[in-house]
Parts: sequence; structure tokens; C-alpha cells
Amino acid sequence: TGNGVVERAERSMRGYGNNVIINHGFGYKTLYAHMNDFNVRTGQKVKRGDVIGYVGNTGFSTGPHLHYEVIKNNQKVNPINYFYNDLNPEQYDMMIAISSNNGQTFD
Repeated sequence: TGNGVVERAERSMRGYGNNVIINHGFGYKTLYAHMNDFNVRTGQKVKRGDVIGYVGNTGFSTGPHLHYEVIKNNQKVNPINYFYNDLNPEQYDMMIAISSNNGQTFD
């Protein structure tokens, strides 16, 4: 999503499973969960595009995937507005349409 500092890199078989939280500053954090493994450590600086880990099926997961959350000022927000830079206009329109469905998940 963006540059930041790894706030947490946790191995767990519960809840989010193996997960990483990156603090991007200005009240923004991102959570990456259910990872098979990660290759970052708490306190490490990361840049947008760095590989922080690998898709997995850990914690309370029903299949391999990456659970992704954007958190602003400790409130979860719709992540659709935070990864559109890598999409062409047609892909972005499709994502907006899909995300407008109440309760939609991208897991």
C-alpha cells in the first residue's frame, strides 16, 4: 500500500493467523493476515512494493488467501480507495462496483 514501519509481525494459529501490521504514519495502518510466512520483523522499514510475506491459510481461515485491511485512526475503512493506482480505469470501475455490495469481501 505504501511506505511504513512494521508495527507487528506475529505468528499465530488463532484469529488472523500469521499477520503483519504496517504503520504508514498520519493515523494509517494496514493489516495483512492469514499469511503462510512473512519475511519482515517488528521495527523494520518497508517500501511500497516490498514483499513482506506469502499467501497462506493460517488462523481462522477457510482457504489460502490474503486478508487485507486499511485502518485509519483505529477504525477499519474501505480499502478500495488505497490500491487503485495499479489498476486501469476498467479494472477500477469493476472493483468499485464489486465493493459497493454490502458485506463484500476480497478475501
